Amino acid sequence: MAWVIGVALGALTLLWLGWNLTLDALWQPTDRVTVRRILLLSALRPGERVVDLGCGDGRIVIAAARQFGAHAVGVEIDLFRVFWARLAALFAGVPRRARIVHGNMYTYDLRGSDVVVLFLSATSNFKLQERLKSTLRAGSRVVSYYHPMWGWEPDVIGEARDGYPIYVYRMRGADDQAPA
Repeated sequence: MAWVIGVALGALTLLWLGWNLTLDALWQPTDRVTVRRILLLSALRPGERVVDLGCGDGRIVIAAARQFGAHAVGVEIDLFRVFWARLAALFAGVPRRARIVHGNMYTYDLRGSDVVVLFLSATSNFKLQERLKSTLRAGSRVVSYYHPMWGWEPDVIGEARDGYPIYVYRMRGADDQAPA
């Protein structure tokens, strides 16, 4: 009987891993030093709304709420990670300010966001660019770890603990081109 459970769990794990490989961005946990740098470079202020698209285990969302006093939302398509991130927010004592939603990053409503955080693939960033430009208001910031937004000029380029770039883009007004 134990071997049947083992085989079933193994098969379930393989299915889950296979499904994850079909997504536009693979989950890679971000270290705490880099999380803090991302949020510092974004110039996040207390009370602002930050959205982390593809939030994984919610560590950026939790840090934004806990350390910066932000209202943070994480959008994640993987139900297992949604559960894990919600649990982490609960244990961190910020379940009211750090909300994790099960959803699709390509369709989630970003209106009213002050900061949008991306640690995705180059393909995902490219797919999101037009939507970010048309949805976010002037002054909102897009922070992308590792991959740039093609054709946009960053306002700031910082460095993560591992040496990879962190790009910060500030959305411009309608009369100003949205980010260069």
